[in-house]
Amino acid sequence: MFLHSAVTFAVAPEFAAEVDGIGNVDTKAQEQSSEPTMSTDASKEQLLRGQIKARESSQIASEIAGRISHLKIRDGERFKAGQLLVGFSCEQEEAQLSKAKATLDKKAKTHEVNKKLEKLRSISTLELDVTKAEEAEAKADVRVMQAMLEKCSIKAPFSGKVVDVTARAYQSVRPGDPLLEIINENDLEVEFIAPSKSLPELKPGNTFKVTLDETGNSHKAVIIRLGGRVDPVSQTIKVYGRITQNAAEILPGMSGAIQLTPAQ
Repeated sequence: MFLHSAVTFAVAPEFAAEVDGIGNVDTKAQEQSSEPTMSTDASKEQLLRGQIKARESSQIASEIAGRISHLKIRDGERFKAGQLLVGFSCEQEEAQLSKAKATLDKKAKTHEVNKKLEKLRSISTLELDVTKAEEAEAKADVRVMQAMLEKCSIKAPFSGKVVDVTARAYQSVRPGDPLLEIINENDLEVEFIAPSKSLPELKPGNTFKVTLDETGNSHKAVIIRLGGRVDPVSQTIKVYGRITQNAAEILPGMSGAIQLTPAQ
């Protein structure tokens, strides 16, 4: 005689499988659970973080040791290319330039006289060559002093805005001491780091959107170039873009979310 006993299987709720009296499992729920589901991540655009930076920026430092005589521009003020930003007291250099010019004038006249004397056979060719070399040396001294005087005034290399002033008027500084920092706020770009697997969406000319944290506003931008290499450790690459329509509210240092346009 065979004894039939009811066997109960513990089945996970997500399979919702039914078990009959002889241990057969209903596989309908299993077949349904094994059907592929669409990943929501694949349909989403990638969200990254970016920062607004000025393409032109410079940390202005002193090239000479001296005392600042002119420094009127302040943080946040705008300037034009060629405008005087910083001036130094250079009375000694100006006096040395005057002396060098006087020496050059004397050497030039001596050389002119010697050229006439050489034609009259009154001096040797060697003496004439010496006076010619002395004149050339005096010209070089003048150029050296002129170059020194040019360092006594610092003019703006481009039009822009001051973002930091670290020196003050009448302050004595040494070569290399920082004076101020300037940027061109009209030439901005967006910089962000993206995973290298996103390269299909990172071709120059492709568009993306940046939403700034500081303002909450979104701006359209276009990729202008990629970094020179993929970081082998993080598998990321630097991406540079430009906002197509710059707004007055956009300032360097702002940051926000980057939304890439999926590759078609």
